[in-house]
Amino acid sequence: MLGEMFSERRTVVPMKRIPRVLVLSVLAAEDADFYHHSGMDLPSMLRVLWKAVVHGRATQGGSTITQQVVKNLLLTPERTMTRKLKELILARRLEQELTKDEILFLYLSHINFGHGRYGVQEAARYYFDKDVSKLNLAEASLIAGIPQSPSRLSPRLHPEAARKRQQFVLSQLEAKRSLYWDDLPLEEIEKARTTPPPLAKAPEHENRAPELVQLAKQVLVEAVGEERAKRGGFTVTTSIDLALEDQARRALREGLIAIDARHGGQAPLEGPRIGDKALAKLTRESRADHPKRKDLRVGGTYDAVVLGAKDAKTLRLSIDGVLCESDLGRAARHNPKQLGADQFAKPGVKLRATLDALPEKGPIPARLAVGPEGAAILMDARSREVLALVGGYEAVSGFNRATQALRQPGSTFKAVVYGLAIKSRKYTPATLVIDAPGAYDKYQPGNYETWSYQGSVRLRHALAQSINSVAVRVADDLGPENVASFAAELGITTPLEPSLSLALGASEVRLSELTNAYATFAAGGRFAPLRVVTRIEDDKGRAVKLKGSQARNVMSSAEAYVTTHLLTSVVEEGTGSKAKVLGGPAAGKTGTSNQARDAWFAGYTATLVAAVWVGYDDHRPLGPKESGAKSALPIWIELMKAGHGGKKPEPFPMPSGVVTARIDKPSGLLAYENDPNAMDDVFLEGTVPTQTALPPDVADPTTFMMEQLGAASNM
Repeated sequence: MLGEMFSERRTVVPMKRIPRVLVLSVLAAEDADFYHHSGMDLPSMLRVLWKAVVHGRATQGGSTITQQVVKNLLLTPERTMTRKLKELILARRLEQELTKDEILFLYLSHINFGHGRYGVQEAARYYFDKDVSKLNLAEASLIAGIPQSPSRLSPRLHPEAARKRQQFVLSQLEAKRSLYWDDLPLEEIEKARTTPPPLAKAPEHENRAPELVQLAKQVLVEAVGEERAKRGGFTVTTSIDLALEDQARRALREGLIAIDARHGGQAPLEGPRIGDKALAKLTRESRADHPKRKDLRVGGTYDAVVLGAKDAKTLRLSIDGVLCESDLGRAARHNPKQLGADQFAKPGVKLRATLDALPEKGPIPARLAVGPEGAAILMDARSREVLALVGGYEAVSGFNRATQALRQPGSTFKAVVYGLAIKSRKYTPATLVIDAPGAYDKYQPGNYETWSYQGSVRLRHALAQSINSVAVRVADDLGPENVASFAAELGITTPLEPSLSLALGASEVRLSELTNAYATFAAGGRFAPLRVVTRIEDDKGRAVKLKGSQARNVMSSAEAYVTTHLLTSVVEEGTGSKAKVLGGPAAGKTGTSNQARDAWFAGYTATLVAAVWVGYDDHRPLGPKESGAKSALPIWIELMKAGHGGKKPEPFPMPSGVVTARIDKPSGLLAYENDPNAMDDVFLEGTVPTQTALPPDVADPTTFMMEQLGAASNM
């Protein structure tokens, strides 16, 4: 089980099954005067109306349980004065038509308790794995505090915040006992206050592969339509191997933590900082209701400044004057020593933070975004079935970097350029290409790291060493438009800019697209769409027809094999040499975009294809000396080790139409007898060099060449 798709999971139970401690906790949390008012809390409503006049818009607050029932069941969630007036009118009508107990029953059956669970029965099952009737006061008071902000107060995601809210509920129970629960023993309240209730283990499938559940839902909607999908009853079977999925996420996390350690991304965080005067001013002026709050959005990542510790586990931040709080329980990645908030980061330290929610009032909960993010895909080379897919460090649904993020692929895109070069038959692995600045208008690419040039080099050597000038020269000869068209044939659907910089991966692509393009090489030149969903059945067990692109041949198997053989040199003697640890043949390519904003490795063996991307969501540089080989390749290696189960990769099978010839490395021509620089290389039939290299001791090159031509004509 990967997951269950639902918008609202609700189980309605009769009021007699709901224990008194839960009813009292809900009243204490939401509306202590519920049984004493006629549907609205007039003082609270007047405060809300006054704020609306001051701020020029409707604000939240002052809602009784009756108003919340009206809002949840009868009205839209828009925040306008008109909707607020409708809420008041309908609340009065509801109080006239139903008893208080009936209204409370509606509330308890419909309220949101987070994670898609609605109603007290589902809350009891989800958080404590028990029937609602079995809840004790500690459990009931914890649940009762959640509806105020289900995402921010989830005991699973924000245990500290949930615990603080529970303490408020218990304090309300104690302070207002005289209303109608004076028979609730103070000893029982104190016991609940000092004995945190243990949560039940989360469902096994929850948060293991949320990105894949999201993709499965997308495929379902495409197949049956949104309305039919909402009605439910479908069983969706995926290609995912859960053991590999877990290993893939572990590999990605370990790789990202290693980058954190190299660049000061682990506590104590010490800089850069703002000045003490600026910090003092920011501390005075930061507040939760700062006017700039309206410019923030959930999921947005912003520059933040540490103001100090609120308590041992909570860090106070300021985002341009807006007061935020960060629960260090969600920053374990950056806090391996488990330091307290006062030691985690010095006041004034500048960092980045992502907003988890935008509550109506109070400090905004923010998650630290100190280190880079990443994504990884592992798939079967022939069937295109995705075996593992990880869209980020956190196992959460939402932004899936593996399928949604558009990033510059850097030199991983060179595989596309050289694949087209081989297919064109204008180039072979032994073709000499000049490594030197080209006469391109306003475009002079340098070579990564060395910024030096080697003169004439073989195509194989240029790819293995990721020589930029050669890739640009080849793309210029083939035509950037043709390179872009070939990329589309391989499976890259994102529009590409057909310029010379395309050869160096300047146009953004998705990780899933690039992985499938490499899979086309691995599959003998045949394109097929990625497969995450393998079967869908309706509620009667009937198969649903899946939609998707048709498979097609893009290259011959011989052309794909020669391209693959070129890419093995990246591992054998080039920038991807760390991958030799796999112990068998592997093909692939490193990639690093400008200023190391993106780090990639994409590659494959005879049976598996994988690709890894690492970078910051806001396109910051990864840091000095980071690259595809250093940041992404180690993750790729661990992913491939897991996929192969500790076994060595099999050799790539050579198809017909490919021949082997011995060549001279410096010249790319056929090797002369006893050539110390000779090597075997592969060629498409009909593209083997016809000339033989000159030995260094030849006195008369013309006579030697004539002899070679004569020998060739007599063969």
